[in-house]
Amino acid sequence: MPAPPTPPTSSLLAATPTFEAARRLGESLVIAAVTSSGLYLVGAVYTDAYYGRLSIETTSLDLSPPYVALQSAHALRALLEYPSTLLLLWVLYRTFAAPARRLRGWFDRARRRFPRLLLVAANAVVVAPLVVGAFLAAEREQTLVPGSLLSEVASLLEDLGVLLLLYAVWLGWSQRASIVSQIRARKPIPIALVFSVYLLSALAATATAAERAAALLLTGGSDASIGIELTMAPGADQQVAGKELILVSARNGTFFVVERQAAPPSQRPVAYMIPATAVDVARVQRLVDADATFDEFVLDGIE
Repeated sequence: MPAPPTPPTSSLLAATPTFEAARRLGESLVIAAVTSSGLYLVGAVYTDAYYGRLSIETTSLDLSPPYVALQSAHALRALLEYPSTLLLLWVLYRTFAAPARRLRGWFDRARRRFPRLLLVAANAVVVAPLVVGAFLAAEREQTLVPGSLLSEVASLLEDLGVLLLLYAVWLGWSQRASIVSQIRARKPIPIALVFSVYLLSALAATATAAERAAALLLTGGSDASIGIELTMAPGADQQVAGKELILVSARNGTFFVVERQAAPPSQRPVAYMIPATAVDVARVQRLVDADATFDEFVLDGIE
């Protein structure tokens, strides 16, 4: 009686619990590394766009990596927009799937007659939020400064959005496959395309939010707008004397200030880097009243 064939070594490794646990651990480490790198990248884009709008070079602030990564919180809405849209579509599908069972026969007939068309439509629904966001970013690119970071992100996002749409159509029409099934099967191409467009969309939204926040700070309408009056030391340059200034940051013995602007603020605001040794007294004050709701809450708790 002939001996049974020996299974391939790769199959034996894939079947062992140790190999499976190691694979899952490796995937978790890769996901954690990609996530942390993505959050830092989002935070770096925010800080660069924010301080760049204020005419301040980010590297001169010597910001710590944890602080930069923390700025990704400003992009939380943009990061959750696409998953929330997919979740809403799934909830709507589950909600109306049961009442629409009487249409199942029609769907089955349509699937048999137009299998490719239905797959293309399904893939288009999945990638539509990302593609629409990419096209909107491309429209905003026309109003951006050529060569700026946000302009480059918007241009790359437009190209990848078109590529993702073409890939989704090709996948459904030529390969008769769903992009969701390809992602669940860990295919690298759809994962890379979707993740790239998703991340670039978040970056574009983050940079836009940063520039809006900086513009609001310039006009003194932001909750973070803090006016500063500097009394310069004897013998120091009196160039900023009498100017209405807004404090941006005080780091490494240097005051980073910018001239207050009337709305709409200038696209080229004037900023100053003033050494603390050249200042005798710095008087700071909020330009916007603090929220009294929290104070009332604290006082009620004390009473």
